[in-house]
Amino acid sequence: MVSNPDLVFYACIARGTVILAEFNREPNLNDLAFRCIEKAPPHHSTFSHTVRNRVYTFLIEGPFVYFGIFHEDLFRSEVCGFLNRLRRAFEDFIESELRKGFENFTSNCFQSQFDSIFRRILTSNQDQTSSGLDSDKRKKTSLISKFSKPCSLMKKKKKVVGDANSEEGKYASTVDDSVDLYDDNNGLCSRDITLLMQKNGSYERQKAKQIWRKHVWVVLSIDLFVCLVLFAIWLWVCSGFQCIES
Repeated sequence: MVSNPDLVFYACIARGTVILAEFNREPNLNDLAFRCIEKAPPHHSTFSHTVRNRVYTFLIEGPFVYFGIFHEDLFRSEVCGFLNRLRRAFEDFIESELRKGFENFTSNCFQSQFDSIFRRILTSNQDQTSSGLDSDKRKKTSLISKFSKPCSLMKKKKKVVGDANSEEGKYASTVDDSVDLYDDNNGLCSRDITLLMQKNGSYERQKAKQIWRKHVWVVLSIDLFVCLVLFAIWLWVCSGFQCIES
C-alpha cells in the first residue's frame, strides 16, 4: 500500500506511445507523461529519474510500459510496489480481453475500466503469494509472446551510435535540429532521460575500468612486496653485497 496516496501524481499504462489508461492528480501532467513515454528506455526493465523532488519511474514488460510520477518522499519499495500492482491488474484484465479477441489498442481505450482500479491500487494493501508469483510469470510470458512484434518506444530525435569494438567503449552521437521539450512546472527536459541513459552506460564502463585498475594495483603491490622480501633475505644471507664482491 502507498503510505500517502497524495504523493502519487500520475500513473499510466501504455503500449508503445499509446496511453491505454491513466490516473492524473494534476491536469498539466498529461503532455509531460506522453513526452516521457516517448523517451522510455528500450533496453531497461525499470528506470527512474528524479527532478525537482519528483521521481519519474518506468516499469517495462515487453511492449507495455507502466509509468508513474511520484513525490520523492515515497519509499522506492512503495513506488515499485504500486507499479507492480498496476502491472498485475492490467495483466489480469488484458488476459480476459484477449480471450474475447480484443486487439485494437487505442488512446485511453481502457480508461473507464481502470478508473476504479487505480483508486483501489492506491488504497489497497495486497500481499502477493508464491502462487501469485508463478501466475505472474506465466502471464508475463504469454503477453510478451502475444505481442512479440518490435515496438518503438522512443521517437529518435537523437541517434546514438555505439562502437561495440572500441576499447574504451566511447559513444558518438549526432543530434538533429529539433527543439528539446521542457516542462516549466516540473523542470523535466525530454533530453534528460536520453542523456541519463547514456551517462548510466558510461558510468558502468567507468566503474568496470576502476575495478580492473584496482585489481592490477593489488597484484603489482603484492609482487613488489614479495620482491622486497626476497631481496632482504638475499642481503641477509650474503651479509650485504659480499656475494657480489667475492
